[in-house]
Amino acid sequence: MSASATNPELPHQTRPSLEPSPTRGDCEHEVVESLVQNFSIVVGGPVYDLLLRLGLMRHGLPNILHRMVAVIALTWVPLLLFSFRDGAAFGGQVQIPFLSDFSIYGRLLFGLPLLLLAEIVIDPAIRRGVAEFVDARFVRDQELPKFESILRNVQRLRDSWIPEILLFALAFFPVFVFQHEWTTDTLASWHTRARGLTAAGWWYAAFSAPLMRFVLYRWGFRYCVWAALLWRITRLDLVLMPDHPDRAAGLSFLGGVQKQFGILFCASGCSFAGRVANSIVWEGEPLSSFKSLIVGFIGLSLIVGLFPLALLAPKLAKVRRAGLREYGRLASRYTESFDRKWVHYNTPASEPLLGAADIQSLADMGSSYALVDAMRMVPISKRLVVQLAVQAAVPLIPVIILGTPTPELVHQVMKMIV
Repeated sequence: MSASATNPELPHQTRPSLEPSPTRGDCEHEVVESLVQNFSIVVGGPVYDLLLRLGLMRHGLPNILHRMVAVIALTWVPLLLFSFRDGAAFGGQVQIPFLSDFSIYGRLLFGLPLLLLAEIVIDPAIRRGVAEFVDARFVRDQELPKFESILRNVQRLRDSWIPEILLFALAFFPVFVFQHEWTTDTLASWHTRARGLTAAGWWYAAFSAPLMRFVLYRWGFRYCVWAALLWRITRLDLVLMPDHPDRAAGLSFLGGVQKQFGILFCASGCSFAGRVANSIVWEGEPLSSFKSLIVGFIGLSLIVGLFPLALLAPKLAKVRRAGLREYGRLASRYTESFDRKWVHYNTPASEPLLGAADIQSLADMGSSYALVDAMRMVPISKRLVVQLAVQAAVPLIPVIILGTPTPELVHQVMKMIV
């Protein structure tokens, strides 16, 4: 880019330039594209900056495996060591030994690492989705400054220290007052004895469980930021085509972005599955007593997972109504002309009926109107619903197998095969 394009106060060139000068729209596109390339709702914020200063994270998200190992070493390994010291890691000294506690596996060995892994799964997808608005020219040139302002405001919200401080307080400090980790269970376990919490129980209640909650709450905040971003983008004057073949005015790519959030529901499902498994194995609860909870968990996951896309409904409904109105008028004009020419025999004798292009055009007009009429109010497909439901339900499959009596399980499997 030439200097005069970036600083309008410089004098104009006196010699003719061999290259055309960039227009104002081209400059705005370059600025927005640069912003989109560095856009993220994950890479940033006070916690991220603190980890950078401590050397626990590098710029970007390349060291995810090291952080997963570090988190397990800080949350799960101390519990194992304390339990071995107290003789509660395995054996019959307690009713629920540490190595037989499904809830801990679900939360700390599967759920928490998945929440960290979600960073490198979700963040690139969001960056591609945001870039698509610019690359596919959904955002008009005159709307680019507003689009840039939206992205910068979202990044400022992401970097704000107030939300993360509140989430930190919500995750850690209430445990001293009312969180269940500080209460005594009816069954003696690796973390609770008759006289109160064990050393492992104190570590779990004061650090491991709150850290898990903080990471989960932080993802909840990031998810709200993503939903707010989509909502603000839909307020722009976007270029949306009601007859787009994807039947979502061209926005079906957002379904591919939203699918990546399924890893969060899978992580939550691991924690939920561990609690259910404990109740079945150690408290003797039947699997049937959890059917409504399992269905409710999957249903709630779908509602939360599809909510950001549902925010697009008013925009797409407006596009569909306008498309039906405009294509209806066009179809009326065309069919009226077709009727006058062919039905009422106003056709020149020299023009044959067979192979007439007007007939094919009439069919194409009907297909275009049908596409507009079939346009969805939200960019949500059946495949997306199934994918999110499956990701939420996968951690529950071992629990269902565990809670189903072997003869009944074999009978059901053979029934499905035969």
